[in-house]
Amino acid sequence: MKFYIETIGCQMNVNDSDKMAEILLENGCMQTDDMLQANIVIINTCSVRFSAEHKAYSLLGRLKEQKDINPNLIIGVTGCMAQYATKEIKSRCKYVDFVLGARDLDMFSKVIIKYLPKSKENVKYKQENKEVFKYITIMRGCSNFCSYCIVPYVRGPEISINYNEIIKEVNEAVTDGAKEIILLGQNVNSYNYDGVNFTHLLQKVSQIDKVKRIRFMTNHPKDFSNELIEEIATNKKICRHIHLPLQSGSNAILKAMNRKYTYEQYENLFNKIRNSIPDISITSDIIIGFPGETDKDFKATFDASRKLQFGGLFIFKYSSRPKTVSAKLKNIVPLEVIKKRHTLLLEDSNIISKKINEKYINQVVEVLVENFKKNIAQARNSQNIKIFFDTDKNLVGQIVNVKITKVLPNSMLGILQ
Repeated sequence: MKFYIETIGCQMNVNDSDKMAEILLENGCMQTDDMLQANIVIINTCSVRFSAEHKAYSLLGRLKEQKDINPNLIIGVTGCMAQYATKEIKSRCKYVDFVLGARDLDMFSKVIIKYLPKSKENVKYKQENKEVFKYITIMRGCSNFCSYCIVPYVRGPEISINYNEIIKEVNEAVTDGAKEIILLGQNVNSYNYDGVNFTHLLQKVSQIDKVKRIRFMTNHPKDFSNELIEEIATNKKICRHIHLPLQSGSNAILKAMNRKYTYEQYENLFNKIRNSIPDISITSDIIIGFPGETDKDFKATFDASRKLQFGGLFIFKYSSRPKTVSAKLKNIVPLEVIKKRHTLLLEDSNIISKKINEKYINQVVEVLVENFKKNIAQARNSQNIKIFFDTDKNLVGQIVNVKITKVLPNSMLGILQ
């Protein structure tokens, strides 16, 4: 049987999809990139923004047509939207075979086995190319309760995973060929299992010889310690990139968001990191149009972006989510105002990113090759910038040197050295 998994949302969902794929592979199924060729289709959903939910329902609508043609098609819905909207999904999409929320993915093996042929061979099909990087979840859930965020309600409270299990998974990943390990959590900085905090965990992972690179996400400014800054500065295996969400440059909006820090505290932390790690790239998230956001509040965010000079910004239009505190707030910002502010900040951010990247022109940088197609390699440097270069060799999984010849806001072009 062939299976297809559509992943919507964050890297946590990517990791969950990988785990489901592993289970299907171990049970004799084969993965396909063509949804129309699959016997099993799984939509792994996100609920952080309305647009993500709309995409899921749109895909499910297309799958209904497919199931009308092939009644034996197995359709599953998993993830965050499946956690809180189980009844709605089953009501709107009666042709869906199973719905499994983000908290219940440990049950996936027992659920999917019901739909697999009983006379299967228990064969694990290895991917043609070995892993380049591996996402590894170090904690589940979140206890921060930012007023706009649905994650604590769908993934539950914060729980750190036993570091012995994490180390075992890292060892398995590098044995399979992974060069880069990406540690995941809604707030990795607050990881703590039996006295082992996040800094200690980074030290344990970096002691594994075959691990060449370490990344992690996502960070919360309120929990980013001096100890962690020092570890990143001195540990050569940790990539020079930190994603540090600001969300807003206005203290009034930050308070309404329940972010638990002021802009001044964020700026102090930002400068401390940059001064301690000169070659660091710091990227961030911004939410535009939070209820009550005035022109003055937006200007504070715009000014913060210009002052801090982020390596890149992920800018989101505010999306009201059920159960969250902000869903009850008044003073809704008109959509046309949100769109205008979004465009202004995005255009300015792209100018800043491109200017920052210009320092790489004619420099030789070390990159890990992640993909190869039509004689073009896609790689990534330590600062998490995508770099493309021409080559007639499949260098996927190799660390090579590339001379940068051209820069764009979010990527660079180069020549293999």
